[in-house]
Amino acid sequence: MTWFKTAGLLSAAAFGLMAQIPDFTPETPLIRAAMRNDTAEATRLLDGGANPNEGRFLGFTPVFLPVMNQNLTLFRAMAAKGADVKATDPSGSTTLMWAVAGEAASVEMVEDLIRLGVDPLAKNSIGETALDWALRRGHTAAAATLRKSGASDTARVRRSVELALSLLQNSSVQFLRVSGCTSCHHQSLPQMAVALARERGWGVNEQISKQQVSAVATMMKMVAEAVKSKPESIPDPPITAGYALLGLYAEGYTPDETTAAIVRLIAAQQLPDGSFHGMPARPPMEASKFTAAALALRAMQLYGDSSHQEAIAKAAGWLQRSQPVTGEDRAMRLMGLSWANAERPVLHQAVQEVLRHQRSGGGWAQLETLESDAYATGQTLAALYESGCVSPTDEAFRRGAAYLLRTQLADGSWHVRSRSFPFQPYKESGFPHGKDQWISAAGTSWAAMALSLTAETTKPTDSGGGE
Repeated sequence: MTWFKTAGLLSAAAFGLMAQIPDFTPETPLIRAAMRNDTAEATRLLDGGANPNEGRFLGFTPVFLPVMNQNLTLFRAMAAKGADVKATDPSGSTTLMWAVAGEAASVEMVEDLIRLGVDPLAKNSIGETALDWALRRGHTAAAATLRKSGASDTARVRRSVELALSLLQNSSVQFLRVSGCTSCHHQSLPQMAVALARERGWGVNEQISKQQVSAVATMMKMVAEAVKSKPESIPDPPITAGYALLGLYAEGYTPDETTAAIVRLIAAQQLPDGSFHGMPARPPMEASKFTAAALALRAMQLYGDSSHQEAIAKAAGWLQRSQPVTGEDRAMRLMGLSWANAERPVLHQAVQEVLRHQRSGGGWAQLETLESDAYATGQTLAALYESGCVSPTDEAFRRGAAYLLRTQLADGSWHVRSRSFPFQPYKESGFPHGKDQWISAAGTSWAAMALSLTAETTKPTDSGGGE
């Protein structure tokens, strides 16, 4: 009796469960054949007069099925019989989106759909385009085909950059509050990223931007005053003060007595061979002599005067003669040589040295023994762009940008693991990733800069807080 009662309960439960299962029974024989990817049967039905637009499968018209199955023969047979290739699914996604969604998308099918009038710029209900779908699998042949037809990932890049900048700008305010000082990773690099985004008309918080410029300028005034009595009180002026001047310049800061004093401080650090010291305990940002030389050179160009020309030339000469070892070395050597207007063969050699280290996934690594990350990739792409030898439309740049878009986290950041040897505890800035947050902020800044460089400049806009 107990068994029968239990069986009865199970049967009732099973019946209730079955009542909730959706009915996937094909509405037409053609849909059944297409679901089974049975080209011969589907073709026979079409030749016999089956309507390629009749019926739905989960809201999809029949033509979506061969598109999803990457069955070019059946797709063409349906199209020839009048299938509505411009139809959309319940989410507003087009046949072209589903054509590029496959793990091995058929370029011929993509070309057919575009030729038949499916708009490569069309967006679904959440604003995605066919290129957005294609780029989930990287820089594929299908993505390249869409771009040739006018598709652009500018909207996706803009969303990525604006999300990153919102996080960077807000955390820069918090970092200043908890640390009482400015930094390369939370002020200067974000300022450079903000300036590039502004040039493209993308949203930045102008109120925070002005606050950060004021904070950095004030800090530089304090530094200029401090070194009058204690010239060695700043451990690595070429890098820390160099980045500060580059950030201020990006934000349009006018030269004044403070910037002149900081340039003199930087120039005074130059060694007889033209190089500058870094800080080995804080890789990658402050450990490289190439970074020190490149930033010093640029700072003297931007805020120096004619008396610094010899120092600039000596720094450029050292960069040209010296052999880079790390990713930071290679990127900053190329950046410095570009700023120094090195001869074309010299730049070309430096570019090729950088390109040789691009990984199969599109990114670059800080060291040969490490994985690719946003810091090395963003910095390298910025250097390649600065050289004028590589365009954002070139294959290497596209692959690098695709790597960045693919690896950005939902909060807008990129996680980069710290390699520095801490001699000061990190302070919580509101940027994610705990003890890795400072280098992650720097990496996110470089990534945002690199992605911004893929878009054309336009008029600036304010995302909030502006006057």
